[in-house]
Amino acid sequence: HVVLHINTEHAKSLSPVEIAERWLAFHLGPLLVQRWLQGDKLSTSETEHCLEIIESWRARLTSISWFMRLLNQHIATEANREDKCTGHFWEGRFKSQALLDEKALAAAMA
Repeated sequence: HVVLHINTEHAKSLSPVEIAERWLAFHLGPLLVQRWLQGDKLSTSETEHCLEIIESWRARLTSISWFMRLLNQHIATEANREDKCTGHFWEGRFKSQALLDEKALAAAMA
């Protein structure tokens, strides 16, 4: 089991630079965004495109589906390397349940 807390208010308060830095810490981003972060001179349309990409990353940073996708990818890669095989680590899709109070949280963590 994995218990997650998604702090959407904090994610909304992050600047585009902070979002890009967090995403690029684990992913190879487009060269255009890398240039934007370095402070290169970009056209208005290029800057707007960068900000659109970064906003999609903001949504992904608060998505349980994206978290599980990346977690599965990492675990499968490591397990496949150890076992010298290929394929998915889990057979089925993950299931999630909202934990709406302290009692539900304690039960899930027990």
